[in-house]
Amino acid sequence: MRILVTCIALLGLVGMAATPAQADRRLTREEKSSIRSAMKDAGCSGGKMEFDDGKFEVDDAKCRGKRYDLTFDQNFKLTNKELEGRAGRNGYYGSGRYDRRDTWRDNRRGVDRY
Repeated sequence: MRILVTCIALLGLVGMAATPAQADRRLTREEKSSIRSAMKDAGCSGGKMEFDDGKFEVDDAKCRGKRYDLTFDQNFKLTNKELEGRAGRNGYYGSGRYDRRDTWRDNRRGVDRY
């Protein structure tokens, strides 16, 4: 009996670990409309909208000719506007651009690029 209870408890833990706490979900029409309105006020349009981790996100929104990732709170207030591809300190990582200073640093550290 003790083994059975232990197995059931372990299966329950495995099931909870496999389920994300707050997964992406589809947006309602009202939410999409509110986000579009907030984006228009910020001078942006387009992009992929989603709800994740308690906030609204828009990936690859076009703002004045450049691509941005936008984050809105639950009241549709813009909380973050990040230029697409700005992951590294210099802003070049992920954009396909490689800086000469990076090559110098890699050569100094003995990193084989190819």
